[in-house]
Amino acid sequence: MKTPITKKYIDRKTNYIINSDTNVALTDFKDGSIDLMITSPGYFVGKNYEKKESFAEYLEYHTQTINLLKNKISPNGSIFWNVAQTPLENEIIPLGAIYYKIFKDAGFYLKNWIIWHFEGGINTKNRLSGRYENILWFVKDKDNFKFNLDDIRVPAKWQGDKRVNPKGKNPTDVWEFKSKDLKEEELRFFIEEIKKDNERTKSNINDNFLYIDRVVNVSNEKTLHPCQFPEKLIERIIKASSNKGDLVVDIFLGSGTTAKVSKELKRNFIGIECRKDYCIISQERVGDTDNGKKENKNK
Repeated sequence: MKTPITKKYIDRKTNYIINSDTNVALTDFKDGSIDLMITSPGYFVGKNYEKKESFAEYLEYHTQTINLLKNKISPNGSIFWNVAQTPLENEIIPLGAIYYKIFKDAGFYLKNWIIWHFEGGINTKNRLSGRYENILWFVKDKDNFKFNLDDIRVPAKWQGDKRVNPKGKNPTDVWEFKSKDLKEEELRFFIEEIKKDNERTKSNINDNFLYIDRVVNVSNEKTLHPCQFPEKLIERIIKASSNKGDLVVDIFLGSGTTAKVSKELKRNFIGIECRKDYCIISQERVGDTDNGKKENKNK
């Protein structure tokens, strides 16, 4: 799976999974080539895919990453950076706040701080259990960026109200993944029933929420990767901040969810992952890529 890094891979019409160190691979990207980046770095919590390093070394590496990204993102491009909180020396460290400063110092602008709330997770005994992560949406130009609101609208609560946009409403900056709520197909059926019966428009249905489970808890999407993105989460981001044919990049690809969803939504993708075993998982989930086409020609 290890693929040599050369300039020929950095093309908006290519689909590659690159087995490499992130900062090494980023140097080969052409300036302005990335339309959308979605990723999640390690949280410095001791996962098996994280480096053994000090917190200062961890921050230094990712500061280098973010500074490299400054020129690689297209003029109207976006970065969605998913992080949580991390316990360090009996204190909770807000990685989102730390990364905000790093991005700001690098010249990026924050458009939204999205709260991703969920129910599953480790129960703590000497503090409240953490049940959310942060998705920081940064842009290169605060006045010129892609945002396709109509592509991600959700049904309004009060379908019969004339003041409601018939296309639906903005899903807001709090996204919830609840394992005990209605599944998506049940929700769609319920909404259709509401439309048929004006009296039921008074139902207190909360359509800001995406009704799917966290992958790590219960999901048929689950792979051997311990911190896998839910596909619906990535789908919403890609629809909101890119168009068909754009190049979507995940610089810490993991199990390949960003690449898989990008392909399904007719975007091009490049994924960078330093572990070969995760590259293999990603390749299996994505199917045909330009990596595979090259290999087949050599057979």
